[in-house]
Order: sequence, then C-alpha cells, then structure tokens
Amino acid sequence: MVGKIEIVESLGESVVLLPSLIAAALAANDRLKIRLTLLQEASAHAAEPGRTVLPLEQERRAVGLDDAEYDAIVASARPLDAAQFLAAGAARLAAGINGDLASMLAPCEVAKTGTAPAFKTRRDALVAALPDFKGDRVAHAQVASLASARRGSGDSVHLLVMDLHKAINLLAAETAVEQIDGAHAAGLDDPARLRVKAFMRGLNRTSPLAFGHPGLATTAGQLGGRLSIQNDIGTTDAHVLVVHVEGLTVTTTYTDVHRSRAKFFIALFAGEKVGWSPLDEKRQRNLAEGEVFFLLTGAYSARDEVDLDRFLEFLGSRIVFLIDWNKARKTLQAFTSKSAAIALLTEAARHDDGHRAFLELGGAELVYEAIRNAAPGRIAYGVPLDQALGDAECEGFLRHVLHVACEGLKDGRSTRLIRDEIQANLSQRLDTAERELLGMVLRQLGLTRMLAGMIETAFLPDGLASLEDRKSLSLRAKAIEAKADRLTVAARKIFARLRNADELLQLVDQVENATDSFDEAAFYLSLVSQDGANDGNAGANAANFLSAPLGALAALATESVSQLTRAVEGALLIPNGKRLDAAFSLQCADAVTDAERAADAAGRGAIGAIVVETPAGGDARSLVLGLEIARALEEATDRLAHAAMSLRNRILQELSA
Repeated sequence: MVGKIEIVESLGESVVLLPSLIAAALAANDRLKIRLTLLQEASAHAAEPGRTVLPLEQERRAVGLDDAEYDAIVASARPLDAAQFLAAGAARLAAGINGDLASMLAPCEVAKTGTAPAFKTRRDALVAALPDFKGDRVAHAQVASLASARRGSGDSVHLLVMDLHKAINLLAAETAVEQIDGAHAAGLDDPARLRVKAFMRGLNRTSPLAFGHPGLATTAGQLGGRLSIQNDIGTTDAHVLVVHVEGLTVTTTYTDVHRSRAKFFIALFAGEKVGWSPLDEKRQRNLAEGEVFFLLTGAYSARDEVDLDRFLEFLGSRIVFLIDWNKARKTLQAFTSKSAAIALLTEAARHDDGHRAFLELGGAELVYEAIRNAAPGRIAYGVPLDQALGDAECEGFLRHVLHVACEGLKDGRSTRLIRDEIQANLSQRLDTAERELLGMVLRQLGLTRMLAGMIETAFLPDGLASLEDRKSLSLRAKAIEAKADRLTVAARKIFARLRNADELLQLVDQVENATDSFDEAAFYLSLVSQDGANDGNAGANAANFLSAPLGALAALATESVSQLTRAVEGALLIPNGKRLDAAFSLQCADAVTDAERAADAAGRGAIGAIVVETPAGGDARSLVLGLEIARALEEATDRLAHAAMSLRNRILQELSA
C-alpha cells in the first residue's frame, strides 16, 4: 500500500470524500457479517427444525438492516430435501451482498491502493457466482461456500470481507485527518472526540501488557450522529472489535473464531449490565471452529455522558486481554482443567494481570522449571501438578505465576528474580500440602479425643453408666468412627500428592486404627448388662465392679490422645520456622509413649482385677466383655504410640533437611 503522502497527492479533491467512503465501507462490513449470520442460522434451523430460533433483531438493527422481514428468514426456514431449504426473504437478503461489497471496495479504488485491482478481480468473480436464491430456495452448500473462512480451499465472500476490512483499517490509519491519543480518526465532531479519548484512555492504560505483541491499532470515524471505533485486536482473521456510539448507547460488535474466547470476552463485563446476544451460547453448537466466525453484540445504555465515558474507558482497557488468549489458555491446561484455566485468565484480567507476560517468559517452561527446582523428590514422577498440590493450591499457584510474571516485567525486574519468586511460592505450597495433611490428622484426633472422653465418662465412681446411656454411647461412637473414616480417606488423597512421606501415611493409618479400637470398646460397653443373670443382683455387682479398673485405663487412653493432639499441633507450626514448636511436639510425642507404657500396666492390672476379684456368682458375660474392653483400650494406646513414633520420625526428618 502506498504511503499517506502519495495517497493525498493522488486523490486531489477526492480526498474530501475518502473519510465518508471509509465510514460507509465499515458500515457495509457490519451488514455483510449479519447477512452471512442470518443465512447460516437459517441453514442450521432448516437442518434441525426443533432447535431454538435465536432472536437476531438487536444485531440486524445495530448494522442498519431495519426491515423486520429479515427476522422471518430464520424462523421460516424449512427443509425441501436433504440439500435445500426454503427461507422467506433469503433472495432479498442475498441481493444486498453485491452492493455492500462495492461499498467496501470503494475507498480502496478511490485511494488507488496497491491491493485494489486484486480485490476488484476477486469481487467480480464472487459476484458473478453469487446464488440468486430464486424463490427463496437455498442450498446448504451455497451458504457454506459464502461463509467459509478456510483459506486454501477457494475464495469466499467471507474471506474477501475479512481482507477488505483489514485493508480499509490500514487505509483509515494512513489517511486519518487526526490522531486522538493514538487512534487514527477522521470526520469527528467535538463530542465524538471526547468519546474516542475515553476509549483510548482505557486502551493506553493496559496496552503495555501486550509486551510488544502486534495489535490494538484503533481507527475512528463518524457517519451522521453515529461514531464508529474499531480495533483490530491482533493479527488473527475475523478477530475484530467494532464499537458504535449513538447518543448514550454503546453497541459493541465482537467477532472471533474461538467460542471459548468469545465467552471469556463476555465475562470481562460481569457487573456492567451489558445486554449480550445469546448467539455465542447456542448458535455454533454444530459447526466446527475455523469454518465460521462467532459474532456477538452487546448493548450498554449509559446514565449520562460521565457514565458513557467511564464505560468506554473500561471497554478499551479490556482488549489487551484477548491477545494470545487462546495460547495462554492451552498453556495453562497443561497444569489444570480447561474451565480452571479460563477462570484463571478471567480473574487475572480483573486484576489487570496480563497473560502475555507469562507467555513472554516461557509459558509452560516457566512452570516446569519451578517444578524441577523446587519439588525434586517431593512430587512423584508423572503426577500432574493439580494432583500434586490439589486443585485449589494449583490454581492459587498458577494465579501467582500470572501475577508475578506481569508485575515483574512491568517493573523491570530481572528474569532470574521473577523465576526465583515463582519457585519459592511453589516450595511454600508443597509445604502447605503437608500442613493440609497434618490438619486433617488433627481433625481425626479431635474426633478420637471426643470418643475417648465419652468412654472415660461411662466409668462412674460407683459403677458403669446406665445401660441406656451406654447404648447411646455406642451409637454415637459408630457415627464418630464413620466421620473419622471419611477424614482418613481425604488424608490419604492428600498423601498421594506427596513423595518420601511414608511416616505421614503411617500416622494417618495408626490414628484410624486407634479410633476403631475406641469404637470397639464403646460397643462392648453397650453389651454389659445391668440385670443379674441369676438372682437379680449378682450381674449388677459384676458390671459395677468393672468401673474402677477399666476407668483408670480409659483415663490413660484419653490422655494419650490428648498428648498426640498437642504433638500434631506443634508439628503444624514447624514449616514456619518455629523450632520451639518442634521441641514441644517431640515432648508431647514422648508423653504418648509414656502413656502407652502406663496403659500396658493398667491394662494388666484391670485384667487381673476382673479375673481374680470378680464377686462369686458374677455374670460370665460381664467378665468376658470386661476383658474385651480392656484389650480394646490397650490396643488404642498401642496404636497411638505407633502414630506418635511416626510423627517423631517425620519431625526429625524435617529438622535435618
């Protein structure tokens, strides 16, 4: 394309007409896209008559196709056979394609651009081949041919429209009468200039987040009372933003070849009360990406001019987050799910953290390097990052990566420093995974301590609690044990994310075994009868006699759980560098083993007392159940001692690291 000076010299008096020709060409571009969209919708509806007919009134009115007859094109579409369908108004709609293509070609021909002859040749060939849709009969293949965006398989109206649109934008920039904060503008009155300034304030505020990526060129023109602002976003075909401002209404038309990015664009305006067309949600359901573009229209009604400028500024500030978005989304999906990757990019945009910095610093390799340096031996080979950290921690880490990369490049930090910050954060999160597991064990122990205390209170000074209370205790124990089992399953899932942490698995398992033993003791307690087996009193005496020897053992078991709970609480603080907590934790773990030895002695004493000193004529069932209760309580203290030893070994391992 020739330069601006040559164009102005060659135009002579025609230069006065060029701004209006460009504005008319851009308006024709909008109409052509809606014409193609209506035909595609009609084709889809005829192929699937039961599908919902989407309202396109807002879209067609926004581009100047005001005749309500056009709405019937989609609603009336019905199949004639497998290849053709009938759509009322299709012939009239298609007849306007030629005129709109002529309007788009006009500024290129007047400016005598280098591409004008080739464009004219292509337009003439496409117009000659245009179907007339006589009798409103349309072939599905004709619609597909007109709307095809695939290069290398023949020319199409859609491809010509995209190429002309790019050329017109370049021409508008080169022949602009003025620049408004970087936007190339022509034919604007003073109110329109203020609107463009507002849009460019937002765009210029966030455009540095592109970090050198091409795109974001903006042109503006005015036709009557309608201001048009266009941005080419990036270098991708059919990825264009057009903003129309009339009065206090802003109509945004957005085209994209990626459905997920179009949905992301909508999400950027959450809370802004923009009325979006539902086209992106349903229209392209059965069409392959790359074959067509996705078109969205959003309308915003401002309260006053201040609110109008605020919205335009916000709109301009969002565009940079569309550049390389799909690449960033696919890169993040190497570490998390697609939905999580999109949510991360949406959240980053809300905080003005541009993902281009993440890609500029290496993208996936930036994360892989952090894993290699911060997690050797801590994440098992082949385990995905979201499994190693858990979904929430993984997403938190990736969010941190996006933020640190963006802030680091903006502030001019060295690449090495940015990478070190990312690696340090990952290391902290790996420590968090271990703390999460210990936190789960602490919840287990809370339930176990509750159960042990309930059993201890069943041994009253003058005998056992009532049979009714002990049966209730057994039911509650079973519910507590079931809840503790669920915590055990969750803890094992966390353990699966760690490596070289077998002691922690042993801790989890031994606490679970101790809880099972307490549950078993509660069950046996519920079976001890308070009614005499023979004379009505002997059984009661035997049952009451169990209280003293077993009560002492139960108290030691409760103390054992309490000491292990304190040990785990101390261990949770060790990653924070509190070595005094490590010493406290080790002391408590040692107290658990002391309690286990005392429980062994108390268990033998209880068994001896039950066997030797049971009153004559005592209930044999109570005798056997008493022995089983003693065995279960002693087993619980043994399991807790094993758990304490596993915790001790882990603490010493951490301290020596």
